[in-house]
Amino acid sequence: MTEIEIQAEYNPVSILSDAELYSVVIKKHKMFMQDFTGELDSLDSTVNSKRTEYQRINNELEALETRIVVLKEKRHQLYHQAKKLRIKLFENIDKGEHFLHLENEINDTDNRLQNANMSSKEELDCINRIGALVNEMVQSLPEINDMQRVGMASILDILKTAESARKELDDIVDAPATQKSESASIKEEFEEMESRQRWLKRRIELHTNALEYWEKTVAGGDQ
Repeated sequence: MTEIEIQAEYNPVSILSDAELYSVVIKKHKMFMQDFTGELDSLDSTVNSKRTEYQRINNELEALETRIVVLKEKRHQLYHQAKKLRIKLFENIDKGEHFLHLENEINDTDNRLQNANMSSKEELDCINRIGALVNEMVQSLPEINDMQRVGMASILDILKTAESARKELDDIVDAPATQKSESASIKEEFEEMESRQRWLKRRIELHTNALEYWEKTVAGGDQ
């Protein structure tokens, strides 16, 4: 007796009938379909959630970038507006030597505000200095009427608004970089998940087709 024959005698091989074989194959395909479908359902939910988060961050990023542009433009418009109002306020008055000295300094400070590379501290210092110089210019006048008082208050209000715009800009100017990094990370995550989704859908389709074939075979249909 050969070794193979001896092993066969002590370890008999069970031969499945066609019906048993079909049952095993069908069960296998159903098991895979159940596992893959469960994973796909969970993945669909996660991908949808990531996509929603990605869109939210991109919307926030767009709003932030727009706001930054608005604040940058707004500040320079306010500086220009304050300068025009100041010139108009003091255009028809007798200007002594001290007043002219103050006016020269305020003009120099105005010009410094046009520097796009000015730091936040430098800009806020310029705003505060212009406000102080306007107050000193008014105080140097021998007389001041109600219109001039209102004009001075308006200049100070404009400068205060510019100061608030600069502070808001400081708070958000670095936010887009953080948002972009977060957005890119989330996009990478759900794109990897989408690759897995496509694979799962293809596997489910293949197992569905195979299951239909074997169930049809069991039912006695065409192979």
